[in-house]
Amino acid sequence: MTFLERYLIAVDKCYVQSLNDSETEPYKSKYEARKLFEELYDVDIDEKSDNLEKEFQTLDLIEEDDKKKFIMIQSDQQAKELSVSKKHRYLIHLLLDYHIAAIYSDTEERSEGESRLRSILTSIEQALYHPLLCSLSLNLLNQLILIRTSFEQYNDAIEIAKQTEDLYNKSLVIEPYLLREIIHIDTSIQADDRRQEFEQTYTHTLFYLAQIYGKLDQKNESANYCRLTLERQLTMFNTNHSKHFDPFDWATNCATLSQYYMTNHDFATARHCLMCADKMLENVPSTHAENDKLAERIASFKRCWVKYAVNLLSDSSDRLLQAADRDVNPNEIVRSSTTPQFQFKLSLPPPTITCSFILDYDQARQVFLFAMDKIDSAKSYYILDGFVTDHVELCQDTSQLYSKLVFFESNIDRKCKMHKRRIDLLSTLCGEISEEHYLYIMRQLLFELGECYSMLLDLKLEQKSDLNSNKTIEKISHLTKLGISTFERFLSTMNDKKTKEKPETYADEYVRPVLLAHFYIARFYSKFIDNRLENLQQSLNQYKIIVNYVDKHPNSREYIEQEYSICKEMIDLLPLKLEKLRQIK
Repeated sequence: MTFLERYLIAVDKCYVQSLNDSETEPYKSKYEARKLFEELYDVDIDEKSDNLEKEFQTLDLIEEDDKKKFIMIQSDQQAKELSVSKKHRYLIHLLLDYHIAAIYSDTEERSEGESRLRSILTSIEQALYHPLLCSLSLNLLNQLILIRTSFEQYNDAIEIAKQTEDLYNKSLVIEPYLLREIIHIDTSIQADDRRQEFEQTYTHTLFYLAQIYGKLDQKNESANYCRLTLERQLTMFNTNHSKHFDPFDWATNCATLSQYYMTNHDFATARHCLMCADKMLENVPSTHAENDKLAERIASFKRCWVKYAVNLLSDSSDRLLQAADRDVNPNEIVRSSTTPQFQFKLSLPPPTITCSFILDYDQARQVFLFAMDKIDSAKSYYILDGFVTDHVELCQDTSQLYSKLVFFESNIDRKCKMHKRRIDLLSTLCGEISEEHYLYIMRQLLFELGECYSMLLDLKLEQKSDLNSNKTIEKISHLTKLGISTFERFLSTMNDKKTKEKPETYADEYVRPVLLAHFYIARFYSKFIDNRLENLQQSLNQYKIIVNYVDKHPNSREYIEQEYSICKEMIDLLPLKLEKLRQIK
């Protein structure tokens, strides 16, 4: 067996077979590969070829600071090390050192791995751009980026990436050899294949940068590097260099990128990304093993479309409100763009949803119907029995869609019907899921359900001209009691499980919801038409609970600043109103 054959067996074990290692022995293949690489140190190799001789004419091996180092020289310069065999042997040792260092890093010995990699870098840093060393340099720098990132040294990783970018730019005028060609230059390999391998490695660099900037919360930079990564991968796919291309991963990353543009109100680019993600899934082979994975991802992308619709309706309503407040044209608030910032080279069908801001009910209804179709389709995969969290989130999206649609509806009767549908949906869910196992979700549902009752009650009071009829009093009373009991149930989920006592201090994430629940209850009590004296007293009690909590926990005021001011006013006003009612009574 030749040296190259033994090397390729070790490479396959390290980077391919290791992917199938069991959880009980996750590094079995890595350790076996390291042993194989170490054994190759002592194997004689006397590789001679005209191509190798030619490349080593511009590569010299010197001794500096008690360490051997490669330097680049001109072909007509006299090398200090005349033996091609010695230079070749040392370069092969550096290649083996690289793989062994990478294995240390991959097997949770990152400090040892980094030390070895930096030692190699010292030996080649004066010749990084040589055709024989380019691929080794790029792979080595990528490994250092990963290690620095794993230590959360993100700025260090970015500095290494800048070296990588410089290396890549200088490599454009040369033809970098493959890693294995350090052992034997294969004249049958086409220059284009070498370049594509190198391009793929650099694409990894850009992908790492997307992750690093994401960790640093530099979202613009992260999105930009994600886009560059996707564009480069797609170019390989379109030019039939698809050995390293995974359409499944590409589609997933493209759909993820859409979320960034969506939250930045760029719906044209967000829509383009989602359409490309859908299109790319068509290239995923639907083998038996992949069927469920593909079905899950299709359903997941439909959820992305639902978020797109919810955000489009929400941003559109905010825009119209701001325009009304300033008495200006909505385009003066933020102009709607129908052109994406970039376009991936894929053949796409015509879009079935707008990317322009919504102006009226008819336009809003089209977005609503589009989203509901996606929800119904996604629910066929995310059934309640097995996907509780996902199914509930889809139901919450449905509720939000109705809520956003209400803004564009002018007819009170239809507004009421939409809120009733939200109530039916949410109250049914509250009865179907376990509070013990899904406490966080239950709290979300109860709070939103309470808000629905509040909005419906306000609409009913606005709708009723005769508030003194027994029928009206009965309807208002019924809605009010449902709202109060819903928020009281929400508050009870915060109680100590054993003693059932209310906590003296709430976690920061619950301070606002808890105090708002008391605020809603206070408002509900004030809406009762009958028994005004007793109900207004209950309302006053709720406002006092809020003020007393904030007074005892001054830092909590920032969570409920506006409502706290109202509570203080009500505590001053309601006693006067109660006194008048007592006098009348």
